[in-house]
Amino acid sequence: MNRRPVVAGKFYPGTPNQLTSMCEAFLGSEKPNNRLEKPLGLILPHAGYIYSGKTAGMGIKKAVEFGKPSNIIILGPNHTGYGASVSVWKEGEWFVPNGSVKVNSTITEELIDGKIIEEDETAHLYEHSIEVQLPLLIHAFGEFQLIPICMMDQRLSTALFVAEKIKNVLERYPDTLVVASSDFNHYDPHELTMKKDEIAIKRIINNDLEGLYEDLKKYDITMCGPGPVAVVRSLFENAELVYHTTSAEFSQDFSYTVGYASFILW
Repeated sequence: MNRRPVVAGKFYPGTPNQLTSMCEAFLGSEKPNNRLEKPLGLILPHAGYIYSGKTAGMGIKKAVEFGKPSNIIILGPNHTGYGASVSVWKEGEWFVPNGSVKVNSTITEELIDGKIIEEDETAHLYEHSIEVQLPLLIHAFGEFQLIPICMMDQRLSTALFVAEKIKNVLERYPDTLVVASSDFNHYDPHELTMKKDEIAIKRIINNDLEGLYEDLKKYDITMCGPGPVAVVRSLFENAELVYHTTSAEFSQDFSYTVGYASFILW
């Protein structure tokens, strides 16, 4: 089954020329000169490009320096409530206005266990958190194969289970980029969002995932993708914050903001 875009013209431009121009503005035209040799991770925001595209682009540009991946695993939170707790789109092709990518069905079959990680397309049909990453990744890397994972169950125990499954995949496919799609704190004034985000960012840098989950509750940090973030963070020894901002940088509304952060992990 193939997937057509559902937020083209909303979260990002809906025509190929306009979308390519916007991707070019965030990423430039430099392409990787070599293949990715070791697994690499990214944490990227997934809002409308006018708000979060700069932050996402800065993270992806760092990844370009490491080389071109053959596979990209994207883990996104489930905003719609449809589908299974952890849903994998098993096969087919995903389309966006500036290109398409095939799903790596060999890898998806390895990940699906029918208990925690299920084959399920309904979770993906109207979900934007994975789709919005694709135009930028296609512009940066050209051809690659996709492994899309949508997480409704974002508990730390579930994230660590998913990470173990992915770790086995990375041993056999080291030329793989793993992307966590997550925005950070939602709907507080700019200064408060920045402070809340910085608490979460410190935990992520220090790889203290239990502390991260505790602080999300303690300080009411409304990150929408802690599960995907925990999966990707647990896979890599090192993490570097590339850029952190809020929507106020672009909207100029400092009273009602969403936090955006990008990280590179290796």
